[in-house]
Amino acid sequence: MTFLLLVFLAGVCVFENYPAVWWGGPAWQAPLWAGLGVGLVALHAALVSWRLRRQLRREPGILDRHLARYDRARVVHGSLSLTVYLLTLAVFGWGHWVRDLGGGTGTELLLLAPFFLAQMVSWLAFYDADRAVHSMTYPCLEGAPFTHALQAPPAAAVPFAGRWAYVLFQLRQKLALVFIPLLLWVARQEIVRLLPSDWVEGSWGGYVLTALGVLAMLIGMPWLIRLVLGLQPLPPGPLRSQLEQTAQRLGFRLREILVWNTRNGMANAMIVGLVPWFRYVVFTDRLLQEFSPEEVQAVFGHELGHLKHQHMFFYLAFLTLSMAVLGSLCDVLLLPALAWSSGWLAVLFPEWLPADLAQWLDPRGSLALVVVLGVLLVYVYVLFGFLSRRCERQADIFGCRAVSCGDPNCVGHGPDTTYSAEGPLCPTGIRLFTRALDRVALLNGIDRERPGFFQSWQHSTISRRIQFLLRLMLDPSVEPAFQRRLAALKWGLVLGLLVVLSLLLLLLPIR
Repeated sequence: MTFLLLVFLAGVCVFENYPAVWWGGPAWQAPLWAGLGVGLVALHAALVSWRLRRQLRREPGILDRHLARYDRARVVHGSLSLTVYLLTLAVFGWGHWVRDLGGGTGTELLLLAPFFLAQMVSWLAFYDADRAVHSMTYPCLEGAPFTHALQAPPAAAVPFAGRWAYVLFQLRQKLALVFIPLLLWVARQEIVRLLPSDWVEGSWGGYVLTALGVLAMLIGMPWLIRLVLGLQPLPPGPLRSQLEQTAQRLGFRLREILVWNTRNGMANAMIVGLVPWFRYVVFTDRLLQEFSPEEVQAVFGHELGHLKHQHMFFYLAFLTLSMAVLGSLCDVLLLPALAWSSGWLAVLFPEWLPADLAQWLDPRGSLALVVVLGVLLVYVYVLFGFLSRRCERQADIFGCRAVSCGDPNCVGHGPDTTYSAEGPLCPTGIRLFTRALDRVALLNGIDRERPGFFQSWQHSTISRRIQFLLRLMLDPSVEPAFQRRLAALKWGLVLGLLVVLSLLLLLLPIR
């Protein structure tokens, strides 16, 4: 969900020509409608929170059922907040009012303000529900993590802080990975506006600026993420030494191994940074507390697997080419189609079509925004999700390899077992990694079979990932065949996008 949200908000920042309020009227209507939209989102969050607390009081014995309903209500709430925000921009004039206010300069943060404000007021309302769930899940403890889907108690209780501390925690943990890339993109947009247009457009200046912007993101993002999330180095000890030796054995360089303090609310890991000098592997506090050293090493191997197969560079190339192709398709097909449609409507229904509706149907108006964002999100969800799920399986294989001894007939590891990065996967290494996947699902309250669309669109379900790895244990020939198919798919997509983009660029001057 985080990546889709980032794509959506980046598209909002790029769009320039927002229409005024659909039915006309004074400019002050736009902030009023934006405030009403935030109030509607807050009201829905308050109703969801109130309903859960009422259900917990009336039927405390079926907590799991109440939590399942609460999870579904939170998904509906997220969809509602995005829909209201899009209507605020495209129909109720917020985007037009903001762009006019600043003349296009320094307006992106104000443009995003209703969405972030709606998130904050929603967290203020959900605080009561999460605290009520905690009081029932851990009645003998004063504090616990900020989460509602735990199926196993944490290793150590953490005080459930006050309402504003809870909101700040959610802001840092859930939006930091979205806001930091957006902030860098907004900075790039501001630099473009300050430079002469003839230097940026139609010359090498634009390409140089884009390259410098990408370089700044590659270098600055890991440092900013570390700062915002408050990541701390993993303390010296046997586990750190073991992980450093694993990285050295597998041939990888890291800047640091960091710990993400989620107040025991999440068991997960991630890798941040493309270049070795600004590359971090991050573990959450709960994963380090609940997993055995061997399981932590298997998860560590999974994160290094993304480096081994250059997934991040592939994602960057694929998304860059995809955005270029989609943008060219909009210029070649979408915008002319919208212009043709609005022109025919004006001819067929000259009296029925109000001026404001005609503005909304303009090829550079709100309909274009809705269609472009919709196509972009569907494209990312379907195609990028398909690729991401297969790359995750490739990283899973490397995670198994990081804790494999290379003996296909292995029946167990001992204290003196030597892991091997070469040769076949051993059954013990596969079982270690699948056990780590199972624990990730358990500790994060993720359903192994049906976690929901936004829980599995990038990683697939835990059950399918485990089934695939068990197939490797039963039939080792599955792995090389999978690796060949995935390599052909990745190269084929990149080359295909390059061909399509070349053809579209040839068509653009002719149109």
